[in-house]
Amino acid sequence: MPPKVHDEEIDVADAPTDIDPYAVLSVDRSATPDQIKSSYRKAALKHHPDKASPEDKDTAHTRFQEVAFAYAILSDERRRKRYDATGNTSESLDLDDDDFDWTSFFREQYKSAVTKASINKFEDEYKGSEEERRHVLDAFQKAKGNLESMYQMVMLSDMVDDEDRFRVIIDEAIASGRAEAYRKYTGESETSRRKRMDRARKQKEKEAMEAQKAEEEIEEAADPKTKQSKANTKAKNDPGDMNELAALIQQRQKGRSAETLVAGLEAKYAGETKGGKGGKKRASPDEPSEEAFARNRAINTADKSEGDAAAGARKSKRSKKV
Repeated sequence: MPPKVHDEEIDVADAPTDIDPYAVLSVDRSATPDQIKSSYRKAALKHHPDKASPEDKDTAHTRFQEVAFAYAILSDERRRKRYDATGNTSESLDLDDDDFDWTSFFREQYKSAVTKASINKFEDEYKGSEEERRHVLDAFQKAKGNLESMYQMVMLSDMVDDEDRFRVIIDEAIASGRAEAYRKYTGESETSRRKRMDRARKQKEKEAMEAQKAEEEIEEAADPKTKQSKANTKAKNDPGDMNELAALIQQRQKGRSAETLVAGLEAKYAGETKGGKGGKKRASPDEPSEEAFARNRAINTADKSEGDAAAGARKSKRSKKV
């Protein structure tokens, strides 16, 4: 089982003070705090080092530090005002009564990127949003109507759950002339579609089983004697255990193609974290991939099944007493 990430294991360079935080987060100088937060979350997801291939780790690490530092400047009103006035990020760090610590801030951003709660929160905000609609249509165009390819490009998407909803988005765009009626899409036969959906269902079931097995392995490794009850509660609520679960699942998937692996990692990174002077900083992200979110959904499904089974057992017990 992969070890938890400790502070000393996270390499933190000096604050990248030569950046333009607005450019790094791709926001205007007039951007609102909510817009800055949203852009930060996407950028952090896109550039988190855990998402990068081994040869790109160093580049991703540097980029993630720039993203985190840009957010440290723009998310704090006083630091942002100082930067706007001086154009110098170093000046923004030298404020009276400001106990901001870059190393601590960065480590918090880095570690809090993978939690079950933060992934769920990010998914709730994204699903059904105008941003998701844009991403669906952009991916549809890039894939030239190939839906299997499109799903690989749309973060948080699930072919089994989203097929009908995405078709409404695409059909409306085609009808209004905002999307091309690619033959790959319009000419897909009912048989081809059924086979495609069957493949997606089988893959989802396989991932659910893998996620449940990985969770059980983590629980048993943590305390072989207590097994389910205590370990289940901890696994549901302890972000550290969820980090280990995500890492273990990645490890078990190394035999897959690089394309599938990238698809599985992107969704990991949405989160809330603390930073600065006790204020809350939210860390998380951008262009994710399917499998991490698919696994998160699989774990939620497994949790729900266990809860339903337990409720049924309790109900049966009460009936016997009567």
